[in-house]
Amino acid sequence: MSASETEHRMIHLFGGQDSRPHGGKSVLGEKGWRLASMSALGAPVPPGLILPAHYTGEAAKNGGRLPDSVRRALREALSQLEEITGRRFGDESRPLRLSVRSSPPRPVPFSIGTVLNLGVTEKIAQSMEQATKQVTEQATVNDTVNDTGGGAKDSAKDSAKDSAKDSTVGWDAYRRLIEGYGVQVLGLNGGGFEAVWNETMASEGVEGAHELGLEALRSLALGYREVVVAEGETPWPEDPMEQLYETVAAAYGAWNAEEAQNWRIDHGLEHLPGTGLVLQTMAGGTGQGHGVSKHGGSKHGDSKNSGAGRLITRVPATGEKKPHGNFLSHALGPDLSAGIRITGHITEMEQAAPEAYAELLEWGNRLEGHFQDAMDIQFTVENGTLAILSARPSQRTAKASLKIALALVEEEICDTRQGLIRVDPAVIDESMHPILDKAEAGQPIAKGLPASPGSAVGHAIFFAEQAVELAAQGVRTILIRNETTPEDIDGLKVAEGIITAHGGLTSHAAVVARGMGKCCIVGVGAISIDYLVNEMTVGDHQIKRMDWISMDGASGEIFAAELPQIQPTLEGGIATVLGWADAVRRLGVYANADTAEDARHALEQGAGGIGLCRTEHMFFEIDRIPLFRKMILALDQIGRAAALAELLPLQRKDFMDIFRVMEDRPVTIRLLDPPLNEYLPKGIRSQTRMARAMGIPVETIQRRTEALSETNPMMGHRGCRLAITYPEIYNMQVRAIVEAACIVKKEGVQVNPEIMVPLISTSKELSLIRKDIERLVTQVTGELGETIAFRIGTMLETPRAALSARSIARLADFFSFGTNDLTQMSYGFSRDDAGMFLPVYLEKGILDKDPFMEFDQEGTGRLVEMAVKEGREANPDLKLGVCGEHGGDPRSVKFFHQVGLDYVSCSPFRVPVARLAAGQAAVEAQAD
Repeated sequence: MSASETEHRMIHLFGGQDSRPHGGKSVLGEKGWRLASMSALGAPVPPGLILPAHYTGEAAKNGGRLPDSVRRALREALSQLEEITGRRFGDESRPLRLSVRSSPPRPVPFSIGTVLNLGVTEKIAQSMEQATKQVTEQATVNDTVNDTGGGAKDSAKDSAKDSAKDSTVGWDAYRRLIEGYGVQVLGLNGGGFEAVWNETMASEGVEGAHELGLEALRSLALGYREVVVAEGETPWPEDPMEQLYETVAAAYGAWNAEEAQNWRIDHGLEHLPGTGLVLQTMAGGTGQGHGVSKHGGSKHGDSKNSGAGRLITRVPATGEKKPHGNFLSHALGPDLSAGIRITGHITEMEQAAPEAYAELLEWGNRLEGHFQDAMDIQFTVENGTLAILSARPSQRTAKASLKIALALVEEEICDTRQGLIRVDPAVIDESMHPILDKAEAGQPIAKGLPASPGSAVGHAIFFAEQAVELAAQGVRTILIRNETTPEDIDGLKVAEGIITAHGGLTSHAAVVARGMGKCCIVGVGAISIDYLVNEMTVGDHQIKRMDWISMDGASGEIFAAELPQIQPTLEGGIATVLGWADAVRRLGVYANADTAEDARHALEQGAGGIGLCRTEHMFFEIDRIPLFRKMILALDQIGRAAALAELLPLQRKDFMDIFRVMEDRPVTIRLLDPPLNEYLPKGIRSQTRMARAMGIPVETIQRRTEALSETNPMMGHRGCRLAITYPEIYNMQVRAIVEAACIVKKEGVQVNPEIMVPLISTSKELSLIRKDIERLVTQVTGELGETIAFRIGTMLETPRAALSARSIARLADFFSFGTNDLTQMSYGFSRDDAGMFLPVYLEKGILDKDPFMEFDQEGTGRLVEMAVKEGREANPDLKLGVCGEHGGDPRSVKFFHQVGLDYVSCSPFRVPVARLAAGQAAVEAQAD
C-alpha cells in the first residue's frame, strides 16, 4: 500500500454509502465524530471529509505547511467527494463549494472560525451568475408558454425578479469567502470589511446583502477583495486548491501556536493529538440554488421556503420538551449571529417550509435518542430541502439540566448513569439558597471574593452588638467589618450576611459563614470603614448605618439598594439524582463540622463522616474564650496546665456530643492549629473590655499580644509547632478525645475517632507528636478500662510535607490534604491578602480561575498526585482525603477522584454538591 493510500484511508468521507465513523473523537474531533455519526444514521447531512487530528502534528513538523503526502491524500479524498456530489472543486460550470471548520477532540480556545465557500473565484462567481440567469430565463419562457390564463405577464415579471436575485448567489458566496478567509486565515481584524459593508448599505439604502441587486453585490464582493489586497501580506488566492491548502494550514497553525500550546499545558491537555478538520459541502439557505443535498443534487428556486436556523430540542431555561431556537429566511448559518437581521422563533419555519419543519422535529427526536441528550441542531433549508450542518448537546441553565436529566431517564432515552452527568451541580446551590433578583439592580458599588453562596438583604451595621440588638427587634442586618474575630460570633449568627474589607476565602468570617450557610463576601478592598461615625465609603458612595445593602454571594457583588430576593425551591428531583450519584461514586463524602449541631446537619445532607473537626472553633465560644485566654496569658507551664484543666471537661463534652451523633462513622479531629495571638483582641476597646472581665491590667494583655505577634503568622508559630513548644495543649486535647470516646462507647455507641496533627513539614515532627498521642491513648484507655481503635494521621498542607510524603506515610494512618494552606504556600499567595490582586490577575488572564475556589490541578495538584503515589507506596493501607473547601467544588472533586483519594470533606451545605460531583466523576472516569 502506498504512503498516499495509507494517509488517504485516514481521511474520513461521510455522506457516501459507508458513513460510519472510522475513529473516535480523538481522531475525528467532536464535531466531525457527530457529523459522521449522523450521516451513518441517514440524517440529511451534506457530505464532506474529516481530516484526522494527527495531521496537525505533521504540519508542525513541516514548518507549518502541509506535507506533500497530506496534500496528495486530500486531493484523492476530494475526488471521491466530487463523485458523490456530481460537482468539481474549482470547476466553473458545476463548482463544489466547501466550508472548513475545526473539530478538536474537546472544546478548547485558539481554533479558527468557520470559513465558507472555499473554491469560489471571480470567474466562478461570474459563471454562477450567467448559469443562474439562463436557467431562470428558460423557466420564464416555459411559464409563459404554459400559462393559459391572464397571469402570463405577472409570471414573467416574477421570474425576472427571481432571476435578478438568484444571479447574485456567486457574488454573495465570493464576498463571504473573502471575509472569512481574510479574518480567519490571513488574520485581518475585519475593520476594513465592516467599512466597505457600511458604505454599501448606506449608498443602497438597505440593511442586508439579501436586499442588494446584482451590481451592488458584485461591487461589495470586489470591495472586500480590495481590502485583502490593501491589508493582507500575501496576494488574494484565486486558485481554489491554494485557498484550501492555506485554510487547512491556518487551522493547524492556530492549534500549534505557542499560546495555544501553553494553554493546553496549563490545563493538562498537552496529550491531545491535534484538531480534526471538517471539510463539508456548502448547503444553501438563501433560495438561490447551488446548495448540495445529502445525495449530491442541487435545487433552484425562490427564497420563500429557504433559510437557516437552530433547533434546540428542549427549552434551555426550563428544560421543557418543546421546540426552541430561531429561524431566518433567505440566510446562511453565520447570518443568525451577525445581528444584522432579526431572527424569528423556530416555529415560524413551519409556515415557511412545513415539510422540512416536520422532518427537522423528527430528526431532533432521533438525535436525542442517539446521543442521549437534549440537542442543539444547526441547519439550513434550500427550497424546502433540509440540511443538518451540526448537532451538539444544548446549553441549559442549572435548573433545566435537572429537569432534562430526569426526563431523559424517564423517557428511557438514557440510563441513570448518563442522566447523572447531565446535571449541573449548581442546581443544588440554587435550590438551597435565595438568589438576588438583579433585574433593576444597576451597577454594584463594590465586588469582593464570594466566600459563601446565596444572597442577603439588610441594613448596614458595623458592630456585632448592633446586629444582636436589631435582630431582637426583627430588623434584618448586614454586618460589615474590616475583619471578624471570635468576639463577633453572636453578631455573625444573627446577621443576614457578612462583608469584610480584608481576608480571603479561608478567613474567620468565610469559614464561620460557610459553616452557618450564611451569605458572605470577603476581601472587598474598595471599602473603607469609619467605626467612629458608623459609615463606610466605597468610591463616591457613602453607606451610613441602617442604609440598605444587598449582596450576591455567588458573584461577590454588593449593591447600595434593597433588592428583591428569589427564594429557593427545593427541586424534588434532587434526591433522585443524589441517589444515582451515591449508587456509583467511589469517593466518600464527609463534612467539616465543629459541633454536634453541625454534625447532625451534615448527616441530614448525606455526609458519611466528619473529615475535619476544628477544635480551635470550640474555644471561640463565649464561655470558653476567657479560659483559653487565661491559658495564653499564663507565663509558665504550671499556669497553662491549670487553665487547660478547666477547659478539659468542656472539650470532652464537645467530643462526646459529636461522637453520639456520628456513632460509628469516622470523626477526624484536628488538634489546635491557629497561632495563639488570634485569640487575643487587637484594638484597645476590645482589650480594655477583656481586661475588665478578667480583672487584670490592660497592659498585661497588650504586652502578651506584642510578645506573640508575628510578621507572618500563617507561616509562624501554629499547628504542630505549638505542640512541640507547648505540649500540654495537645495533651489536654488528646485526653479529652480519648475520654469522650471511652465514655460514649460505655454507653453502647460505637465510635470511630481519628486524631489529626496539622502543619507537619518533617517526619520527625510527626514522630515526636505521635509518640505523645500513643502514650496518652494507652494511659487514658487503661484508666477507663476501655479499648478504642484510633487512627493517627496528619494534614499535608506544606509543599515540603507533600515532597516528603514517603517518609511521613510510614508514621501516619492517614493523610488529609489541607488544600487551603497547600495552595497558599505553593503559590506564595497570602490567602488573606490575595483579594487585593487576584481580581486583576483574573481580568488580565494571568490566572483563569481563583485557586482558592477551584483547586489548581496543574501546579499544586502535582504535589497532591506525587504525595498520593509515594505515600501509598510507603504505606499501602494509608487513608487519603482532602478537607479544604475545595472538597465541595465540583471540578476539584473530580480531580481528587482521578488521583485516587478515598474521600473529600467540605462544609455541610456543600455535601450534596460533593456527592453529585463524586458520582459524576465515577461515571466519567469509566467512560474514559
